[in-house]
Amino acid sequence: MKHLEYIEHTLHRLASPKRSHTFWGWLLVMIITAALLWMRNSAWIDNPNAYLLRDTPDTYKNYMTTAWHVAHDSGYVHYTGMNYPYGEHVLFTDNQPVISAAMQWWSRNVSDISGETTGILNLLQVLSLILGGGVIYLLFRKLHFPVWYASLVSLGVLFLSPQCARFDVHFGLSHTWVFPMLLLLLCRYEERHSRRYQSLQIGVLLWFAAQLHFYYFGLSALFLLLYTGYQLLIDPSLRNIRVRLSHLVVMVLLPFAVLNVWLHWVDFRVDRPATPYGFTGYIGFWEGVFLPYDNFPLYHWIDEHVTKIRRLDSESQAYAGLVAFVFTLWLVFSGFLYRFVRRVASVFKKNTWPAPRLFPESWDLAAYHRVHKRYLQGIFAAAMALLVFACGFPYAIKGFEWIADYFGPLRQFRGMGRFTWAYYYVINVLAFYVIWNWSIHFKGFQPGKLLWFRWVIALLPLGILGLEARYFQQHRPLQIENNPAYPPEQATFSDKWLEKVNFKPYQAILPLPYYHIGSENIWLEMDFALFRKVQLTCLKNGIPEMGVNMSRSSIGQMVKSVQLSLPPGETPQILADLPDNRPIALFTEQRLWDEVRERYPFLIAKATPVYSGSIIRILSILPDSIRAAAAEHSRALQQEAAQRGVYPAGRYRSDVEPGFFSLQSFDSLSNTPHVFQGKGAFTGNMHDTTWLWNGPLRKGNYTLSFWIDVKQDMGMVHALRIMENALTDGREVQLEDVQVRFHLKEIVGAWGMFEIPVTVREDQTSTRMYLLQKGINTNFYLDEVLLKSDGFNLYRSLPGWVVRNNFWRKTAGFE
Repeated sequence: MKHLEYIEHTLHRLASPKRSHTFWGWLLVMIITAALLWMRNSAWIDNPNAYLLRDTPDTYKNYMTTAWHVAHDSGYVHYTGMNYPYGEHVLFTDNQPVISAAMQWWSRNVSDISGETTGILNLLQVLSLILGGGVIYLLFRKLHFPVWYASLVSLGVLFLSPQCARFDVHFGLSHTWVFPMLLLLLCRYEERHSRRYQSLQIGVLLWFAAQLHFYYFGLSALFLLLYTGYQLLIDPSLRNIRVRLSHLVVMVLLPFAVLNVWLHWVDFRVDRPATPYGFTGYIGFWEGVFLPYDNFPLYHWIDEHVTKIRRLDSESQAYAGLVAFVFTLWLVFSGFLYRFVRRVASVFKKNTWPAPRLFPESWDLAAYHRVHKRYLQGIFAAAMALLVFACGFPYAIKGFEWIADYFGPLRQFRGMGRFTWAYYYVINVLAFYVIWNWSIHFKGFQPGKLLWFRWVIALLPLGILGLEARYFQQHRPLQIENNPAYPPEQATFSDKWLEKVNFKPYQAILPLPYYHIGSENIWLEMDFALFRKVQLTCLKNGIPEMGVNMSRSSIGQMVKSVQLSLPPGETPQILADLPDNRPIALFTEQRLWDEVRERYPFLIAKATPVYSGSIIRILSILPDSIRAAAAEHSRALQQEAAQRGVYPAGRYRSDVEPGFFSLQSFDSLSNTPHVFQGKGAFTGNMHDTTWLWNGPLRKGNYTLSFWIDVKQDMGMVHALRIMENALTDGREVQLEDVQVRFHLKEIVGAWGMFEIPVTVREDQTSTRMYLLQKGINTNFYLDEVLLKSDGFNLYRSLPGWVVRNNFWRKTAGFE
């Protein structure tokens, strides 16, 4: 027993807060972390510039936007590689602006590293994890864990962190040191009597972290608000209110103001989407926090033998660990429930009401400082409240979605499932704090008996954490891919377009099929293989592209960019924003050529072939040629209307005997502020039912088309419901939900025309069609709704316009 006691005393002496002990333990943790990461990543880490950690659209975009910004952008704030001719603020490119700006400065002033950005990003991912292990260790040491225990727990918490799942995808979201650093600074904040410098340090952290990824600011700011609210609730003294609120201004409002100045410095856009879709959809779920990941054996055992587990996407998964789950259950049932029963019983036994306590009274003996207890209570209360909020309560509950309309800028953080990360770190800090203190104060079941059991209390949970972290890392293999921007890799390409085509005469590349991702108002899906080649070509030649794969793009710019890829109802507006008449390179792949010819005949007809290889096909077109194509398109339609519109059909003329059609022009609604044609238009709210048709239709094929003001926020994300029911017994014949944005056919000015095919399957039925997008409380403007049966065309000519069916084209104003 003496030897065991000697070991115990030696280990407990290491629990002292001596800085020398802390430093050597910190150094050891980071060395061990580095060694483990080397073992896992040795296949690429000796030549990091030759590999991509994963080849996905998000990963590839992060690599390429950073590489372009360092190599070709003239400023630190504006990115010009996509969305030509407008570019974008670096914050919306996911290139970690503070890192890319530092590399850009180094490349200009010290040594050219523009060709090494991929390798630097890869190494920074590893260094960030090493730093994360060190910060988590310092947090545990701040709470007076012994060096050895703090070291082991920090390694387990680091390698089980849900942020490790972002290591090879969303680089900006993978920095495991950010939130633990906030917890560490908060602990230092509580320890000080004068806290102004600590609050400033927290403010600097939020400002810096936001430039790695803005989600860090949202997560940290909301956590700090909840934490401060709890501390004011337990101590509502005037001094506490004054001090904490003034410090909260420095922690949150000051960095938010500085970030807004920086954001609007170069790229001020008043029309970025204010209510991006997904805030009430991409939320957390309790299964994602408390149940293992779907590749864990325990997950399959529960799913097969206990209960079926709801399937979740990756955004909702942030497994806190088995230890944290058991500890949470203990807190809820052994703590809250027990004290609730005591309070109820006390009402009948005596007149006093027991004060609510989160921790048992015995914890007073285990806490080294009172401040740590107040701190632990605060972070737990904030993390628990944030967990409930991140899981959608109450704004994602059916019928309560309207609450989200009052969240203001918070709605920009549409991936609320990521906010559950706070609970992961906090609950593990609390759990192991309690476990360690239980172990060192364990007296045995009888005096002097079973003292060895204290080591079971301390080491068993630690072993479980370590095993889960090991399994998590082992079953997330990296999918290393060759870096196409690496010169030796380019030598293996079967198609040599990078060497054979001179891109210097071109002002930009227009990818076909055209993709546009990022405005949150429209999603034109990309062909990833095409995107990879376009981005590589742009990087190598210093030429921007007109496609978009970013986030929160300007709605006005989006309308102009997308209009260029559609049949022209007018001269494309984006042409007026081009700096000159230099040609544009149309870039596509041979396998996509048939699709390109079918979708973009107005561009292909005026383009000149430049290169046709085994994989790539490139054409050249002048902006003036696009203007000429638009004018020819209009003249051809005028001639068609004059020749074929021979049968009277109300305000139209038809090419054959007209069949069924119905037009809603809304001309009587003349007070609507936005009108496409005529004297009026309809205005409504997207979360209300807007009827387009409600009545019987004969069996057959129809076309429904309508115009919407697409410069309004969320102007392209409407949902159309088509219902057909039998008139005799109400039997459902069909029910179809259509996402309107995938049926955009034309843009004129601020208005877009959507055309959707409709099939009525039976006679003697009632057909109902209406617009309804639940969860989006936004006004919209609707005009010129046309429902017609197939088999004939309607024409109409007005001053300055010619119409076929519901396609309106200008006849004047072409340049």
